[in-house]
Amino acid sequence: MKRFKDILSLFSTPRTIFIMFLCALMVPNVILSFTEQLSPAAIAVNILLPLGVYWVLMTLSPNVGRTVWLFFPLVFLAAFQIVLISLYGRSVIAVDMFLNLTTTNPGEAGELLSNMWQTLLFVILLYMPLLGVSVVMWRKGMTLKPDFLRNSRRHGMIVAVAGLVMLAVCVSADKVWSARNDIYPLNVGYNISLAVDHSIKLEHYAETSRGFTFGASSTHPDSLHETYVLVIGETSRADHWQINGYSRPTTPMLADEYADEIVSFPRAMSESNTTHKSVPLMLSHLTPVNYGDSIYRVKSIITAFKEAGYATAFISCQRRNGSFIDFFGEEADTCLFIREPDGLAVSDANDMTLARVFERFMACDKAKKRLVVLHTYGSHFDYRERYPREYARFIPDSYDEAGSKQRSVLINAYDNTIAMTDRLLDRVLITLKRRHGIAAMLYTSDHGEDIFDDDRSLFLHASPCPSFYQLHVPFVVWLSRGYRAHYPMAAGALHDNRSKAVSTNTCFFNTAIDLAGISTHRADCNRSVASVNFKSQPRRYLNDHNRCVTLDQSGFTDIDRRLLEALDKDISEK
Repeated sequence: MKRFKDILSLFSTPRTIFIMFLCALMVPNVILSFTEQLSPAAIAVNILLPLGVYWVLMTLSPNVGRTVWLFFPLVFLAAFQIVLISLYGRSVIAVDMFLNLTTTNPGEAGELLSNMWQTLLFVILLYMPLLGVSVVMWRKGMTLKPDFLRNSRRHGMIVAVAGLVMLAVCVSADKVWSARNDIYPLNVGYNISLAVDHSIKLEHYAETSRGFTFGASSTHPDSLHETYVLVIGETSRADHWQINGYSRPTTPMLADEYADEIVSFPRAMSESNTTHKSVPLMLSHLTPVNYGDSIYRVKSIITAFKEAGYATAFISCQRRNGSFIDFFGEEADTCLFIREPDGLAVSDANDMTLARVFERFMACDKAKKRLVVLHTYGSHFDYRERYPREYARFIPDSYDEAGSKQRSVLINAYDNTIAMTDRLLDRVLITLKRRHGIAAMLYTSDHGEDIFDDDRSLFLHASPCPSFYQLHVPFVVWLSRGYRAHYPMAAGALHDNRSKAVSTNTCFFNTAIDLAGISTHRADCNRSVASVNFKSQPRRYLNDHNRCVTLDQSGFTDIDRRLLEALDKDISEK
């Protein structure tokens, strides 16, 4: 007992807390030195400069307890950074991660965090005792001795100067390297400023986009009855779709009932692995090249159809989150978020609920020309929450936590969500066939998902560096018999283009505009897969700082490149 008390008293001294807290603050820097592709000089500056600065700053006051709490923002960022690395295996806290804090529904966040209890426990044990002891020291007025402060300040300055020397080496040796992007926590601070800038601009979106117009008009005869349905998927992977060659019957209705009517594009890739950027790209005329500040000044495809004389509707199985998806949806004549109190207030709604709402809406609809955008519940984790128990086709599908050892069960649950999407699309197509006339449906997903697919043990999506599985998404187009009869050239072009590389975020808007015969100077027919002039574009990615980069620049690894090469080779051979 005496030895225990001696050890406890040793760890309760201001000097010990000073040293332990300094080491705890450096944990993210040490981890990033292993996870990031850094040169030896970059590793040195990433360790020495922050360590020296922290060291000096902590000597500015003898009250170590108060100093620790003044550093609390850095503690929060350090904890966030450790959790992020545990989840994605690499990279600093991205802009998109901060934005996800405000756009992710609390329920989805809870589902995720409940499966990360081990990492959360590590973070709590690392920082909470230090914070707790610091409170006691602060209240008791326990301080550091002047000699210790002077020596520590001198040592900190020496380390900081060494860091500055290595900083000069990095700047001169590597033109791509920059302190703003490559030194933690400076890079995180920069990302926070970008996230704040986005949030401010988002608040003024109504003002900045007010005067936007597509100048759109319809080139199709007024006598035609036309219906176009755009279905936005959530977290769906192309390689888990039966119609794309997956071994399991995940899309039996599309594969059997609509085999001659559906055109699938198995080489389709998303240009973002985050919902809050991918969906606005899909629904607007923008591309990763001009997304940047332009997204705050434009409106969506819904406005283009309205200008061309179409009645419009937006029906979502998601909750509002204050993003562009909400703003674009509210452009429609009818805007319905069925999980919200001002919608149908169905808190447990799933994609079968969405299908029933769509059917009722179409049964009452008298518009001659109609656009409907459906935002699905889809395949987001927790997968079991995305489908009713009676729809569980692949079992067992119950898991206690998400881990590589549970992969087979996770895959069963995930595949059940794909089967739900198949049922939804079947119901949509049945409804469109009953309506007769000219009709078309487009479906694609915002992004894909990692599910412990290889030795990297990656899971989920929205990682700062995307993987192949996060970007390879399904993209299908259905045309009614009436549409194919009136516009056989478009139907033929879809068939001819089906094996080409497709960027869904760019093609989705342009294909829908092209199929509907809408004329606007903001559309590009060369990016419509229903056009004989369609041309595949070099694959690209909208990165965390909203810059258009190649897949190699996005952080694609050798594994991702091999997977993409295998996909292209497999399709070309077929």
